[in-house]
Amino acid sequence: MFEQIRRGWFLALAVALAPQPTIAQAPRTQVSSAQQEESAREGWQKVPEIFEAMAVRPGAIVADVGAGGGFLTVRLARAVGPTGRVIAVDVSARELERLRTRLDQDGLTNVETVTGDADNPRLPSASLDAAVIVNAYHEMVDYQAMLHHLRSALKPDGRLVIVEPISEKRRAASREQQVGVHEIAVRFVEQEARDAGFRIQRLQDPFTTRSDVVEWLLVGVPDPLALTQGAICPLPPKASVSSAPPANDDETEISNPDLRIAFDSFKKRRAEGTIVVVDVRTEGEFLAGHVPGAIWIPLSTVTTQVAELRARGKPVITYCS
Repeated sequence: MFEQIRRGWFLALAVALAPQPTIAQAPRTQVSSAQQEESAREGWQKVPEIFEAMAVRPGAIVADVGAGGGFLTVRLARAVGPTGRVIAVDVSARELERLRTRLDQDGLTNVETVTGDADNPRLPSASLDAAVIVNAYHEMVDYQAMLHHLRSALKPDGRLVIVEPISEKRRAASREQQVGVHEIAVRFVEQEARDAGFRIQRLQDPFTTRSDVVEWLLVGVPDPLALTQGAICPLPPKASVSSAPPANDDETEISNPDLRIAFDSFKKRRAEGTIVVVDVRTEGEFLAGHVPGAIWIPLSTVTTQVAELRARGKPVITYCS
């Protein structure tokens, strides 16, 4: 009797301990906090609208300037597709190394990383359909030189898109005060872009809003008539082309090759047809886009064309940017 009870107890225990059939469950997908943060940012940053402002399309060549960890870079790479190209620029070699690791993990092969300088993104001339700077412009100390280089890197119909934050309580502060807290108002950047030779195509302020901080968006395109004082190249002293003594102070300013010409004066004279405009850049740069009505004479050969230019009987203005 006892033996039967003991055997029954062991049998019950064996059944209880036997492996039970399991129901297959789908593996849980773990989303990292970084992925969650980027997903949220994609919404409030309005990434699709930024790409629309850039006119991003399959096959386009675009630059992400101040790329950092690649939030925009990877999205641009997918948007331009395998026939397009993204150039990711940053001054930090460490950030670019992180970005390259991310690109390898994501299997993106249409991105080139470039270590830029503080004043030069090191982009090929007249090659870009668009360039974008998001939350990085305020960090650029030599912003004027950077803008000039970006203008040169864009195709004639290319676009520069800048997105930056500014808190309402600091809108009236100085530029120095704003960049000290990693912000900048659009009024500063708008003027700086114009000074660098851009025409403002679109300005939206606010573009996005988070708490008391708004972000604005600016779209600039190369302006072929935007010749700033620093962009005018004077002829060498021996290549003076004035055909007669200057009649007034304005004429003196134009005919003297050691002086620059103010942009307003240039526009007025060009519209009147009282000056000869000479583009002294390379042939490729001239063909990519030039001031309407300008003639092309490479800088290295200008001095050999003095007689021909004198024969035109008008002051000559040269430009190289």
